[in-house]
Amino acid sequence: MRRSCFLIGLLMLSCSLVWGTSGFSTLKLKAIASSLSLPGLDTLSTGEYFHFSYKKRPLSVRINRWNEVEHIGLKLFHSSVKDNKPLSVYDFIERYLLDLDLNKGTEQAIRLGFNHVSFLVGDGDTVFDFDGTEEFECSMEAFRTCHVEWKRMGQTILAMSFDLDYQMLSGCNIVELERNYLQKLKHYEALLPNDFYEYDFPQKEKYHVVRGTTFMLDAIRNDLYFKKGEAWSLLSDTLKPVQSISNAMISRNVIGDYDLLVTLDLYGYRTEQVKVKLDDWLGLCEEEGCVAYFGLKEKLVDGYTGTVFMTNEKCGYIHILSVKFPMENLHKKRGDIEGRMFVYVPLHNVSEHFFYQTGYKRIGNEKE
Repeated sequence: MRRSCFLIGLLMLSCSLVWGTSGFSTLKLKAIASSLSLPGLDTLSTGEYFHFSYKKRPLSVRINRWNEVEHIGLKLFHSSVKDNKPLSVYDFIERYLLDLDLNKGTEQAIRLGFNHVSFLVGDGDTVFDFDGTEEFECSMEAFRTCHVEWKRMGQTILAMSFDLDYQMLSGCNIVELERNYLQKLKHYEALLPNDFYEYDFPQKEKYHVVRGTTFMLDAIRNDLYFKKGEAWSLLSDTLKPVQSISNAMISRNVIGDYDLLVTLDLYGYRTEQVKVKLDDWLGLCEEEGCVAYFGLKEKLVDGYTGTVFMTNEKCGYIHILSVKFPMENLHKKRGDIEGRMFVYVPLHNVSEHFFYQTGYKRIGNEKE
């Protein structure tokens, strides 16, 4: 009998570990949860929940795929609305207005005041007067600021502006951001990419370039290079190495099985090395809303060097990955790619002057 009870207890514990939350994705969320009464929070599985409330207003609570609480805030937006803008921006608005009210009259309110958030019309209390008829508008100045406002019958009742500072948007300092990013790198598994190309390919040519956009310099681009076989596919060919390497570093549809052996430069002159699938890293950046660009630097005896820029203009940051891509890897369609990475670099700290000194080469002008 005692053995049966023990086994039942173990089963219940294992179920809670599988289906219940395992913690919080940030210390900020842990602090907010401790200020609220959210019974059953630790039993929730992956998904979004709206049954909790604060001052008669529903809360938005989201549990991520790792069973962590990744959002707690006032429910101000429908899930379909959040799909139109960066999730972190909507999360910030909902979390900030809740946090502001929770800490009214405390020392923490002074700390919140250090954030670059301005109320242009109304204040933090206005949101509790919303009746559901409000119209929401959001505009962004790339790299810089976000302006949001709610209108009722054409009249603005609440307007805010805030910096596109990802530390503020995420509720983390840089040390916590880097720690969380490392955990994602180690555990993230990308879903299969969409291999459907919505491009108009020429009928007679053997090669085709789909022009993308540039970042800072004309030589830093996200063009895609295609070759015609039985069907059009992304180039992955030692006869066209620079185009093939560019494809591999920014697209998930290249044939190959590459690993990133990357050293992360962290705050406080620390480093940490991690090995991840290149496809998983590209998928993670894609999920964050980043746009990938590649800049070719130089040709070596046994390969090429270059830099991948994962830019998230709407959240104001960039991941920078410098890589050495061996020609042997391109030949075998697999192997390790060594790199060095900086994460969550504020975009407003990145200047064109820096890029002009780095010697990136325009791939379209390469003879290979």
